[in-house]
Amino acid sequence: MFTLKQLEVFISLAHKQKVIDVASEFQMSQSAISMSIKELERIVGEKLFERIGKRLTLNERGILFLEQVSLHIDALQKVYTNFSSQKIEGNLRLCASVTIANYLMPKYIDEYIKIHQNVKFSLKSTNTNDVIRLIKEGTYDIGFIEDKCSDETLTCKKIASDELVVVTVNQELAKKNLHFIDTLATMQWIMREVGSGTRSTFLDAISPESVNIYMEFDHTETIKKFLKLSSNYISCLPRISIAQELNEGALFELPIRGYEFKRDFILIMRKDKKSSMLVDDFMKFISN
Repeated sequence: MFTLKQLEVFISLAHKQKVIDVASEFQMSQSAISMSIKELERIVGEKLFERIGKRLTLNERGILFLEQVSLHIDALQKVYTNFSSQKIEGNLRLCASVTIANYLMPKYIDEYIKIHQNVKFSLKSTNTNDVIRLIKEGTYDIGFIEDKCSDETLTCKKIASDELVVVTVNQELAKKNLHFIDTLATMQWIMREVGSGTRSTFLDAISPESVNIYMEFDHTETIKKFLKLSSNYISCLPRISIAQELNEGALFELPIRGYEFKRDFILIMRKDKKSSMLVDDFMKFISN
């Protein structure tokens, strides 16, 4: 298959008729121009020029070839120019854990598209285990998870830190400055589902303690709604997800003696993924 460059050289020579003039235009040697034309003729399977004195003029097949390629060359040049000069554009597929998708990514994406208006995003929200699986499968370009990343096939980069807090609507319980985890263990805990980074960070930290997991939900917003229904309910949620409720007094934090529930937000990508200028630029934007 011939290349765009070969077609450009062919069209230029068809009009200029002198190899030396075409070589000057493309800043190539005359021999390189001649070789380009010979290779094009080899690909199409027949001669396109005939020599008359010092000039090369199109033969009857060359005239037909010029007519046909001229119909498409402008469109191809436009595509080439767009991809060469405006590479910060395209469709970026993101996959993020629920907390990151709901409370971080909207701001990040909005700020980015204000800078690069030709970029479009798709964002899937799921738990950390599923994010890792989908990134490894190649379904999404970049993933964002909570806490740890130990998979050797993935590139992992910390982008932010977060803290989990134990919360309730029970004002009497909140009056105590510190609580022991075992005194709260029998309450009705509402937790995220298995595979959630929020859940694993909390349960890993209190091990070997155990709590009475009364209900499980896929979304933090659902848990918050249930917490407000009964003073018997209790949960451990990302501070970023309940900042407004804590400020307004709709939920109360219960500090736990001897425990801090800290974790990182991690950007992940397959190590073997061929990076593009768009992916590299967005990763740099997020990191900053």
